[in-house]
Amino acid sequence: MADKEPALKKAVVPLEGVHCASCVARLENGLGALPGVASVSVNLPSKTAFLSYDPAVAGQEAITGKIEALGYKALAFSESAASAENTALAELTREKNMFLRRFLLALFLSGFLLTDYFFSFSSYTMMAAAGAAWWFAGQHFHRGLVRALRARTADMNTLVSLSTSVMFLYGVYLTVFPSDGMRYHAQWHEVAMLVTFINLGRWLEARSKSAAGEAVARLFKIAPKFARRLKDGREETVPVSEIVPGDLIALRPGEQVPVDGRVTGGASAVDESLLTGEAVPVEKALGARVYAGTVNKTGAFEFRAEGVGERTVLMRIVRAVEESQAEKGAVQHLVDRISAWFVPFVLLAAVTAGALWLRYDGVERAVNIFAAVLAVACPCAMGLAVPMAVAVGFGRAASAGILIRNADVLERVSGVDVVIFDKTGTVTEGRLRLAALRPWRLPERGFLELLASAEEGSEHPFAEAVRQRARAEGVAPAPARFFEAVPGKGVRAGVAAGEVLAGSLKWFDERAVAVPDEARAEIAASPDSMLLVALDGVFKGYARLADAVRPEAAALVKELEAAGVEPVLASGDRQAVVAAAAAAIGIKTFHAEVFPEEKRQLVMRYKALGKRTAMVGDGFNDAPALSEADIGMAMRSGTDVAAQASDITLMHNDLRSVITAVRISKAIRRVIAQNLAWAFAYNIVLIPLAAGAFYPAWGIVIPPYFAGGAMALSSVSVVMNSLRLRRARI
Repeated sequence: MADKEPALKKAVVPLEGVHCASCVARLENGLGALPGVASVSVNLPSKTAFLSYDPAVAGQEAITGKIEALGYKALAFSESAASAENTALAELTREKNMFLRRFLLALFLSGFLLTDYFFSFSSYTMMAAAGAAWWFAGQHFHRGLVRALRARTADMNTLVSLSTSVMFLYGVYLTVFPSDGMRYHAQWHEVAMLVTFINLGRWLEARSKSAAGEAVARLFKIAPKFARRLKDGREETVPVSEIVPGDLIALRPGEQVPVDGRVTGGASAVDESLLTGEAVPVEKALGARVYAGTVNKTGAFEFRAEGVGERTVLMRIVRAVEESQAEKGAVQHLVDRISAWFVPFVLLAAVTAGALWLRYDGVERAVNIFAAVLAVACPCAMGLAVPMAVAVGFGRAASAGILIRNADVLERVSGVDVVIFDKTGTVTEGRLRLAALRPWRLPERGFLELLASAEEGSEHPFAEAVRQRARAEGVAPAPARFFEAVPGKGVRAGVAAGEVLAGSLKWFDERAVAVPDEARAEIAASPDSMLLVALDGVFKGYARLADAVRPEAAALVKELEAAGVEPVLASGDRQAVVAAAAAAIGIKTFHAEVFPEEKRQLVMRYKALGKRTAMVGDGFNDAPALSEADIGMAMRSGTDVAAQASDITLMHNDLRSVITAVRISKAIRRVIAQNLAWAFAYNIVLIPLAAGAFYPAWGIVIPPYFAGGAMALSSVSVVMNSLRLRRARI
């Protein structure tokens, strides 16, 4: 017997002390080496780690202990995205306020030191003021240095702490041990201003990081906090966290649905625009599904809880967004490898430059150069270039109803050559109705009962149309002894009357079910979808299903063609039906009567031609093609299987989301490229400048406080550029 795969659990861990790409690399490498941890990804903007681990090997204590050993602090350890998000946001707020307080303190002390030009303070007064700025306003940098030393590594805090400390301690030496004819003097103003500028940059950066998480935070705020639970004939208001599956919930007009469930009594219309983007409220009656976060409009009803807590659709969406923000693409992995060597390189450059200037000019110049090189180098800008753009961009996409599952999608979506669309429920609205019933030597009511009995267990849009017609005519389906759905072909069910088949003409031919020539001719001539019925292998008639093409489909096709992307239609439906749908929206290339595996093979053929292929579908039968395509896009109205197989989920069921997803992805890639170009250009130019490489030729060198300001502006500029995605025109 094969060994069972370990049952992995997921955890979300908000962290304290994570400031740059070096911190991220240290945590990912350290936790990744821990036995039992299958995967780990640290999101720098939100300072959160996402882990998959085997609880039988690595428990919470082992993981949090490893985090502590690496020099950081685990603020929480939770499987709940909501509680972890609240903790992470609280930490970002605390850190932002801390940087503001220390910036203001350093600014006040810098202002005090500048008044020395008017009042001529003693050297010890100046030293005390500069010391307060260095220690009290910069103590978080010094603590970071200690953590890094304990972990035998280096990060951004190392650079800042060393640069400020060398300048301050050299000033202390000159003040305490003055010498006659001293050429140099203590640079107290520079020490305080360096701390001031760096704290200013960190405060602005922390503010911007908080703004980047607004899209996800809004979803958490939307989630209701209380529910009206019916228990023992009484109604009681309880926190949503106390609701368990099976509880009966009462909902009044204007209230939010607290958890996912199914209506057991009453009727109403519910605004589901949060999940679907549809402005028109959806009618809810007995048996209808309701979702947490949606809003009841008119009537009152009761429903039984099914999905609660992290299992609601809303929370799954939020978790998907958070995890996708933490996923890393090839570009990010490359940047992480570069960043891992960046701080050691800067330390070496600072020591080398300081030693050269010490030999050729003197101690003061060497100290200034050493401090300036450390202060100007900015690993934060490189570390934030990709994750900040991804966090903001994915948040923007989520607010537009587009869930991007991982950062690798960004590297594939911009070069799409072909988009293959499924028909039913994708290009068409999927709101099918039985336009006509054509029983074959059978009463119409008896034919409808056979059809309803076969389709009762199916989730296909055809089945829903059958159920609606059966309910409208008061026809009850017969209980089924067994049920089997054959993707792309039809269904079979065993009832008291025998084995019922309902499916396509092609499937009936495969099963050698004889279809009369007259019926076959009618079916072939009709542009509508057909559902054939047989009982014990004998043809019993067919139903004609009508479906409307989505109104936005034709415009989308034109837009794709204008962008040089070839649209293709693929469906398991008959040739006439698919041809009519393709003509209605302007698609020239279409494929009819293709089974699920054939859709996958179609994708493979386009890929074999060297074309980057996207697949847009919504059903169980689309899952193989969605998985095979370079980019899989699933409509939210479809099945969970299709959504799981896709790279992008379109929550609003609007085909225009396809082109919007492509545009957002391209915008994110563009911002990533801009961020990386700026971060690398900044360091390539300013590190040599701070080291005095241009001084012999042009007499240019920058003081340490100017270097600190430049460092602050570098990371802030990357963050601000990323935040443009929140308001960019897509």
